[in-house]
Amino acid sequence: MLRAVGVLLLAALFPISVFAQVPASRVLFRVFLTDGRVLSSYGEWARIDDRVVFSMPTQLTRDPMQLQLINIPAKSVDWPRTERYAESVRAASYAATRGDEDFKTFTDEVAKVLNDVSRIADARARLATAERARQKLADWPAAHYGYRNAEVREALNVLDEVIAQLRVAVGINRFDLSLSANAPLTEPPPPPLPPPTDAELVEQFAAAASIADSPPERVSLLQTVLGLIDRAVGVMPAEWVARMRRNANGELDRERKTELAYNELRTRTLEEAARLASRGQASDLEKLRDRVKAEDKRLGGQRAGDVAALLGTIDLQGAAAVTTREKRKIWDRRAPSYRRYRRSTNGAYRVFDDAARALEQVRTMNGPAASTLGSLGKRLNSATRSFKRVNPPEELAASHVVINSVWDLAQNAFRLRAEAMASNSMDIAQRASSAAAGALLMYQRARAEQRAVMEKPTGK
Repeated sequence: MLRAVGVLLLAALFPISVFAQVPASRVLFRVFLTDGRVLSSYGEWARIDDRVVFSMPTQLTRDPMQLQLINIPAKSVDWPRTERYAESVRAASYAATRGDEDFKTFTDEVAKVLNDVSRIADARARLATAERARQKLADWPAAHYGYRNAEVREALNVLDEVIAQLRVAVGINRFDLSLSANAPLTEPPPPPLPPPTDAELVEQFAAAASIADSPPERVSLLQTVLGLIDRAVGVMPAEWVARMRRNANGELDRERKTELAYNELRTRTLEEAARLASRGQASDLEKLRDRVKAEDKRLGGQRAGDVAALLGTIDLQGAAAVTTREKRKIWDRRAPSYRRYRRSTNGAYRVFDDAARALEQVRTMNGPAASTLGSLGKRLNSATRSFKRVNPPEELAASHVVINSVWDLAQNAFRLRAEAMASNSMDIAQRASSAAAGALLMYQRARAEQRAVMEKPTGK
């Protein structure tokens, strides 16, 4: 009996009728929008945070298929409907590729188990094996998109009758709800929609452009729409072509005008922000910030990213203005001490600058003359004594000490240079050159630090 059941099961599971299947390579996913419009997706869409990214075909009638990347806000998508449809596409793709092969392998295993049951001597063991085979058969549709659900149901009807007889044979007379011809099975999803026409693809690209929130992407999609319309001339109704072209050109013109308006706003704002920041007027920068937001509102708030960056720049300028104002206040308090320092060191620095030119000659071993060294040494001794008596402002104290040390090192370089000329010694000349190089480097750095400290903040 059980061998006969195996044959009956195979007949129920593989009826003669042939099922029409859509080629998997042409089955498109769909992204349904909250306003009812629909976009086609070649391959599955990807949801990344608040974005949805997928590829949309520009045509379906030629190979290779041309695709364009679409990036739209996730909030524009009807997710329950989109996800249900994705399940339909996966089911159709499975049926067109692996479905029959998987199902045949599975049902062969079930039939083999049932044939083997007839060789089991123990009645209860036969019943348990048959019930396991039934459960495995009932579980198939849920794990395989409801594939061949009707055939599985027919096979379960046959198998339930056999199991009922086996239960009676072992003395189980109560009714088991699991053995029912109407046992619920996973229903297959509805079949996918037919491929969109060329006209529908044009309208889908127009829909994608209307919800894209990136200006460059909107322009790119609208240009694609115009390209597809040009390709459809002579094929599509002239009225439809004219209407779609008029709409796309109108949107592109609005995009260009909007971009021009925001570019002018950006240029004008950055120039004014730089001017106000140079004056250290943080309150004026805040007023400028309010004007930018008002202008953005007037333009329809169509460049949120650009305006956010512009406002961020104004904020940075405002912070810089506050910093500049504080630096100026500090500088104004210290300016009198800087003036006193300059007056008390001007004479010494004139000598030091002359000495620096002589040090450069010592460094390059190209002078100066011995007579020059003698007179310069006397001037340098006097200037150094005068410089050491100056009490510098606190913020100049460190560089003042360095300059004192520099001229001690410089006098040693001049002395070595004089010895080198007297003895015609290259070795001593090189030692003088090294000392002069070190003195020059330290002097130039210290003077640069002093100038930076005493310079009035400009805000730039």
